Amino acid sequence: MKGKVMDLHISQLYRYPVKSMGAVALPHAQIDRFGIEKDRRWMLIDNNGKFLTQRNIAKMTLLSVTEHQSDEGGWGLTIQTAQNTVLPEQCEPTLSFVVSKHFAMNESISVEVWSEICEGKVANDFINQWLSVVLDVPCRLVFMEEAYYRNVDKEYAKNNETVSFADGFPLLLTTEPSLAAFNQHLESPIEMLRFRPNMVISENYAFAEDSWKRLRVGNVDFCVAKPCSRCVIPTINRLSAKKEPAVFKALKQYRSIGKEVFFGQNLLAMNTGVISVGDKVEIIE
Repeated sequence: MKGKVMDLHISQLYRYPVKSMGAVALPHAQIDRFGIEKDRRWMLIDNNGKFLTQRNIAKMTLLSVTEHQSDEGGWGLTIQTAQNTVLPEQCEPTLSFVVSKHFAMNESISVEVWSEICEGKVANDFINQWLSVVLDVPCRLVFMEEAYYRNVDKEYAKNNETVSFADGFPLLLTTEPSLAAFNQHLESPIEMLRFRPNMVISENYAFAEDSWKRLRVGNVDFCVAKPCSRCVIPTINRLSAKKEPAVFKALKQYRSIGKEVFFGQNLLAMNTGVISVGDKVEIIE
């Protein structure tokens, strides 16, 4: 299989600052110990501290996220509702906040991602109230601080790698030919962002990534940890928040192993550095 690999390049790069909300397209990405810098460092939790995603609240997919630098100094986010969202009176469609101002002095609490207990700093009340109103469910936003270490599952870790609030791994890779091949089994093709990748690769044959073990982009080496098992999220239409069962039916028929379905590969970064759209991807093994 390795001999069939053609000239590979990165075609798209994404980060998702808030777990299960909108993607931010990147021309360049700093790879740090969390994966892509600032990827999924924010997360919504319920009243019991358990994580919330589109699995629980499908309309999270309607919240777009942009990044900004504050005039006061500091890095911030703007979260915006979709244009057709019906909001209560006196609820603005946009929320903006700065990390240093709206998280720094707040308490840290225990939060749960799957069965794992982590630590997150709680947002100011006005942020939590806005999100609770917009999503129509009590929730709070938490932030994973730079100094916090959440380790990748030891079964897959190579060198005590860490991960943010992502489900389990720092990075997800997909390829354009694999999506094109999968879309042949759907009446209505879906876009790549349904699968929420960090790195998308072009110029390849479908599902070649299933056989990769190590790859290099510039000066950054990556190890393939395991295939990415998929849940209901790829079935959610990003414009309507409605679930489309045909997507999961096709995954189950064409991309299943045992009781699980797979699309994409989870990656671990072996070192830090910068990668860019257009960079050549070398398959090492």
